[in-house]
Amino acid sequence: MNDGHHSVGRRRFATWGLGLAGTIALGSLAATRRVQAAEHRRPLTLAVLPYLSATELHTRFQPLVAWLGEEIGHPVELMVAPDYETMVSMVGLDAVDLAYIGPAPFVRMVERHGPKTLLGRLSIGGRPTFTGVIVTRPDAGLNAVSDLRGKRFAFGDRLSTMSHLIPHHMLIEAGVRLRDLRGHAFLGSHVNVVQAVLAGEFDAGAVKEEVFTKYRDGGLQMLARTPPISQQVFLATARLAPELVAAAGAALTRAPDAALTSIQPGADAVTPVTLDDFDTLRRILAELDAAGEG
Repeated sequence: MNDGHHSVGRRRFATWGLGLAGTIALGSLAATRRVQAAEHRRPLTLAVLPYLSATELHTRFQPLVAWLGEEIGHPVELMVAPDYETMVSMVGLDAVDLAYIGPAPFVRMVERHGPKTLLGRLSIGGRPTFTGVIVTRPDAGLNAVSDLRGKRFAFGDRLSTMSHLIPHHMLIEAGVRLRDLRGHAFLGSHVNVVQAVLAGEFDAGAVKEEVFTKYRDGGLQMLARTPPISQQVFLATARLAPELVAAAGAALTRAPDAALTSIQPGADAVTPVTLDDFDTLRRILAELDAAGEG
């Protein structure tokens, strides 16, 4: 009698246990789906370097951000990094989903954190490379890079390709080391360099050619042009799901002209890019490092 009573109790307990397990499993599945749904709703982050003011960059990138969001069926938000070093860390540590990053910061990021998925590089006027300019004023009396000895020089960010690293290498090739300058400073952005040179605070400075062209009529003069270097690249980090990586890459290759020219006048396509396209830049950076001025 007691055995029968206990047997019924065990069956009831087993049935209740199975029901509880099923409820827990269903609850776990529902929670997982809620997390996945929340992840799907999370806006993707496209990070860019602060080579211009945040306000101008948001204006320039808005058409492309809107295009990407529509094409991949997922909202995309622009995030302007506070500085180049932070950008390198955020991309390297997969703290953002997508990035539009300059060649030198990209090379440094790969050196420190390993490669990411390259989605393409911007083409300007049919060329996937760009140049920088060492700028001065007509009254500075400079005719060659070697004339910068004893002068004041303005750089942008320490990790900027065209407002520091390539022009710095040009100085060394011309026999001018930082110690040979009367003074130098890192002003953070290309526009800051232009303004400081025009104000007479520095005798010369370094900017990308696009910025020189924009401000040339204000009194800037070209002292020298850098060798061509790969344009900025679009990439995806490991945080982005593979299907979204593929979708973003495909969308960029067919981005409308209006979205590209908004980023930079003359931009006409996003073209394929590989790590080999940065060999020249890697050599230049290695020489700067060897000189103790990288």
